[in-house]
Amino acid sequence: MNVLLLVVDSLRMGALFRATAGGPRTPFLERLARETVFFRRAYAAECWTLPAHMSMFTGLLPSEHGAHFHTMAYTRRAPTLAEILGAVGHHTEVVTRNSLFDGTVPGATRGFAVNTRALAPMSQATNPFLLALALSKPRVRRLIRDSGFFHALQKGDEGFLRTLARLGLPADELALDLTLARLAELRRTRRPFFLFVNLYDVHAPYPPHPTSTFRPLDSWESLVENVLAGLALPKISSHAYLRDDFRLSAASRRALLARYHRAIELMDAKLERFLGAAEVDGLLDNTLVVVTSDHGEGFGEHGLYLHDAAVYETHLHVPLWIRHPDLTPHAIDEVVSTRDLFGLLRTAGLHGHAAATQGTILDPSYRAAHPVALAEHFHYPHGTRIQPRFRQNLTAAITPRRKLVARGGMLETYDLARDPEERLPEVTSLGDFTDACRRDGVARPAAAAIAEHFDAHQGLRRAS
Repeated sequence: MNVLLLVVDSLRMGALFRATAGGPRTPFLERLARETVFFRRAYAAECWTLPAHMSMFTGLLPSEHGAHFHTMAYTRRAPTLAEILGAVGHHTEVVTRNSLFDGTVPGATRGFAVNTRALAPMSQATNPFLLALALSKPRVRRLIRDSGFFHALQKGDEGFLRTLARLGLPADELALDLTLARLAELRRTRRPFFLFVNLYDVHAPYPPHPTSTFRPLDSWESLVENVLAGLALPKISSHAYLRDDFRLSAASRRALLARYHRAIELMDAKLERFLGAAEVDGLLDNTLVVVTSDHGEGFGEHGLYLHDAAVYETHLHVPLWIRHPDLTPHAIDEVVSTRDLFGLLRTAGLHGHAAATQGTILDPSYRAAHPVALAEHFHYPHGTRIQPRFRQNLTAAITPRRKLVARGGMLETYDLARDPEERLPEVTSLGDFTDACRRDGVARPAAAAIAEHFDAHQGLRRAS
């Protein structure tokens, strides 16, 4: 069976299906939720791209696969999904402009035979964003140096500065067009495939226009938003929000959020065109299609921005749509982890679509036996003046009703049913939390797995 994994980078669940509350209008994604198996409570295993993807590619937690801020590499022996499917004859390919998958970060694309880069053409070089970068190369070099989201090999490459300028320009339509062309070629050759497409236009700087990182200057509101966002984005891009002296105005926050919502609306239209064209041409026959996100995004909630330093709902709760040829569309409210996609995609690729409904997150009995999503965060260790509370590794367990977080040697719990914005943490013990989970109906083995995970986490904290 073929596998197509579409990851909309930085798309948080909390931004969707809320048009009446000021959120983006996403008619296609809403329709997709009615036409697929839609998971309303899917959680990433980490709050940023590299570890979250490696959990999807290996089925392991960040502490197990080791690819996070402390290493910026995947060097463990566990095979990746691309290696497993490539070994049985699948064409394996990554399509993106995301710098984490450009082949520089060790192990991040292990097993992918083809790496297709989708960068905006230089004809967009008149974009004001590129002009600003050209005029501030020393500042951009400092940004690259100080940001933990780039690998050391990228930081030391003078040419990466020019590439970075193009990374900020919207190019997902190109990525999707390249994917359509590849799908057509693979259909002609009748070769099975695993295609991974990381879509980047919802990621910062949240391009609000199909070909530009700025809104057209057709109103006073557009001008104000461009100015505020242009000042705010460099400020938050080097983990500055983790410092005591960080301040960002409410107006700047609203400008960033408006751009983010507009970028989501544009992505909605891009996905509709892509999947519609693929359907009309029959390019997705015998294909398991997964559309999800790697993590969420912060816009001032809990004082955080981008995707860092958190295991909050804003950062971990992501949408998940799965189209399986044999399953009728329905919504699922059970808690699942996106790292469980590894088992689903491996089974589908190796054994076909019938097997993919057994022993995977598409199987109700599997979900009943795994009602808890575990997550971790390994802190960014290289910044200066970072608050002590952000220099800690975190771990979390999400159950149908509750969340447990280990933070600073203490355990705190949130009742997500009463406190969905996680404003009211309560200090607890591991025993009290697992007892509460049992009263909620969580099976004893799942509660025991939480205890085992948190015991291991405390050891990790002492060793870090």
